[in-house]
Amino acid sequence: MQKNEMRHTTLTIKERNKLTLNGVTYIAEFDEHYIILDVSDARITVEGEGLKIESLSREGGEIEISGKIDGVFYQKEKKTKSFLKGIFG
Repeated sequence: MQKNEMRHTTLTIKERNKLTLNGVTYIAEFDEHYIILDVSDARITVEGEGLKIESLSREGGEIEISGKIDGVFYQKEKKTKSFLKGIFG
């Protein structure tokens, strides 16, 4: 994906226990309390209890998460940087 190319992202939450998100490019971290995902030029963090990744489609970048969803947080820019980018800015 080129730097300026943005994917369309749709997030759906059903009854606080099922989340579907498309446009996922990377799963940064996950455990039963949080899942951190990259979409285009942003990062989305899902917080809750008993979180599980039920399905993941690599082609469409769609993920389905189950468990008690307490919050979804969006960051415009991803926090992780490559080592060289951190040095050269």
